[in-house]
Order: sequence, then C-alpha cells, then structure tokens
Amino acid sequence: MRCDPLHGPGGRPDDKPDGRTAILLPSGFVLDLLAPDATGLPITDIALCLASQPRWGGAARPWYSVAEHCVMVSKLVPQRLAYAALLHDCEEFLGDWPSPVKVMLGRAYVKERLLPVKQALRRRFGFDDDDPAIKHADLVGMATELRDLLPPAWIEWGHLPPPHAERIVPVGPERAYTLFLERYEQLRHLATAP
Repeated sequence: MRCDPLHGPGGRPDDKPDGRTAILLPSGFVLDLLAPDATGLPITDIALCLASQPRWGGAARPWYSVAEHCVMVSKLVPQRLAYAALLHDCEEFLGDWPSPVKVMLGRAYVKERLLPVKQALRRRFGFDDDDPAIKHADLVGMATELRDLLPPAWIEWGHLPPPHAERIVPVGPERAYTLFLERYEQLRHLATAP
C-alpha cells in the first residue's frame, strides 16, 4: 500500500499500519504482513531488497545475492517458466533464511506463515512458481553455489543434483539489482493475468 507518509491511505493520522507487523520498503510502499496486499508494489523494491540479501546466510564468498541466484535459476528452466523462476524467491525480500534454519523451525510451518505474502506477490506480479522444473533448477543453483562460492565441508549434500557447468562470478549488489531488473523486463511478457 502506497500512502501519504503522514496521513495514510485514508487520510487520517490514526490510520497507520502497525510497525511491528508491516514492512516499509525502499519506495515507501508499506506491506502489512498480517493482511498482505501487494497491489502497486514496484518491482524495483523487490529487486533492491533481493540484491541486498546474501545467499547462504552471508557465508558465500565472494558475496552473492538472492537476486543473482534468481537470475541464474531463470536461465536454467524452459523459457515458458523463466519469469516464474526469476520471481521464485521474491518473498525473500523479508530475508533469506538458509535451508537448515527452515528445517530447524519446521519447513511446513515457515512455508505456511509466509504463504499469504507469497500469494500476494504471485497476484501482484502474475506468476506461478509451483513447478517441479523450477524446484529442480533452484537445487541446481544451490549445488553450483556450493561448488563455486563455499568452502569444502564434511557435510552430506546427496539431495542436490549436479551443479551447472557454468561457473558463478558474483557481481555485487548494485550490478545484481540491474541484472534482476533487466531480466524482469526481458521476461515480463510471460506474466499471467492476476
């Protein structure tokens, strides 16, 4: 919801969203997480936040963003799925929790709590990322990041497919922001009607 910062969408100073449950985004857009309505949310907010979020809890070196990951995944799927793949992690503008944290908290619980936000984003941007090919590409991306950006470790990664042949060269947050928006412009014709 975009609103006058002093008087809110209803024009009354007491009509403010609760700062404990609403997220303020770079453009001034406010998203109430308890009743998410992403109507009017600019893609630039998503791009900037994803470009600012590190993958792997910040452990990847050089530093690597969720935006870069999304661009890579969008290139690993058939063209008809590329737009949805680009946006598959768009709810992670709230933060990219590493998978082990999600498992510790309960994957189903985390997914259930974030589902209203994800659905609001799906409606706003017109995509459906619930396709096995996107999930597989996401795991290929994870395997590629593991190979290229993380140290060797005594951890079982048997659930991951082989990495992509092309090596990752991180570009940093400013360039990741631009690459994400460029890819969005290339693919937005594939959006579905909300």
